[in-house]
Amino acid sequence: MKLVNQIIGTISIITLFVACNSGTTQDSTSENLTQAQIDSLNRIECDSLLSKMSQTKTDTFARIKTLPNDFEESLIILDSMTHPKMKEWIRCLDDGEFSGYVHHGFGMYLRNNWGLWGNSELAKNLYKMGILHPDDMSGIILNSYQRKLKGEDIKLEEQLKYYQDYWRESGTPVDSILEEIQKENKANGG
Repeated sequence: MKLVNQIIGTISIITLFVACNSGTTQDSTSENLTQAQIDSLNRIECDSLLSKMSQTKTDTFARIKTLPNDFEESLIILDSMTHPKMKEWIRCLDDGEFSGYVHHGFGMYLRNNWGLWGNSELAKNLYKMGILHPDDMSGIILNSYQRKLKGEDIKLEEQLKYYQDYWRESGTPVDSILEEIQKENKANGG
């Protein structure tokens, strides 16, 4: 925290110097510079949190003890697996950065152990929602969890559309797959 305060102090002095020498107190360049400085300080804070977690061995998740059956339950169980320091770090990161950071490690652990590549209840539930690929399933779970921790709207429909559009662009017949899912959901009373 002392380092962050020193950096803030230095940036304040530089900003004051630039403002005084430019003849104005606020212009678009200094506004952009200020946002860049804020983003840089945020990155330093997040990196510092991760470093401290690594030193205290709080940079890992608990082992899976319970398998979720649906999307909401996956967020609850994920929360129970996450150390409070890890939650602080996740909140610090920009939107979507958490899922990208853990995709190949913890994300793969979730895909494998929650049966997202197979026929688990969770995989079936997510597929019925229109999430067609296990990588997308874990990505949506992790992005939603980060947004939930930050107190933000998880924007589930927006996430579904993003991944479905991705698969459409790659030539996957997404619309016919989604039609089949809807037919199955109606036939099963869903």
